[in-house]
Amino acid sequence: MNTINVCGVVVFAKPVHLKAVQQQLEGEDGVEIHAATEDGRLVVTVEKEDQQQTGDFLHKIQALDHVISASMVYQYFDQV
Repeated sequence: MNTINVCGVVVFAKPVHLKAVQQQLEGEDGVEIHAATEDGRLVVTVEKEDQQQTGDFLHKIQALDHVISASMVYQYFDQV
């Protein structure tokens, strides 16, 4: 049985480097950017196979250059 793990993340980046952060995130599998604001906020969904991959990826986002913070605001996990 396969699993799906989708979470919503709000990423806050330095506004002057917003495009660079967007490009880094868009290059990752399972990542979709839904909105970006001029002050550096991004609304992102991350889809991974399990909770460990999702947690690891959230830490990866937080460690990206020019990212001030990344917070998971929603998570959905199910077996399909």
